[in-house]
Amino acid sequence: MIAGLPQADKSLFHKPDLFTLFTLIIGYRQHLRVVGTSMERTLKEGDLVTYKKLNQKNIDLEIGDIVVASHPKTKNKLIIKRIHRIYQNKFDLRGDNSLASTDSRELGLIELDLIIGKVDKIFSK
Repeated sequence: MIAGLPQADKSLFHKPDLFTLFTLIIGYRQHLRVVGTSMERTLKEGDLVTYKKLNQKNIDLEIGDIVVASHPKTKNKLIIKRIHRIYQNKFDLRGDNSLASTDSRELGLIELDLIIGKVDKIFSK
């Protein structure tokens, strides 16, 4: 363990189950395959994450949550980052691997409307 670095939230790691599959089929959850190393320590390249889409009734974001957001500068590109700080409706999103992450340190604060969902399950490769 390295002091100051976020630790993986073990409660997010799961084995595939029928309920998760069902919620993916009906569209309650979405899924993404992790590409890159910016979230290493928590997410590794090839891991599968599921996330719940945010909506007006489902905006429950806290510091430490892992979220899926639209890249603020590249159209049709998604990013997976951890909420580092919250400033009203703007979010400082950071990768767990700060040496390999393009995040709010380069991109600036991310607006709430760019955050698509909150990661709720991780399936290791």
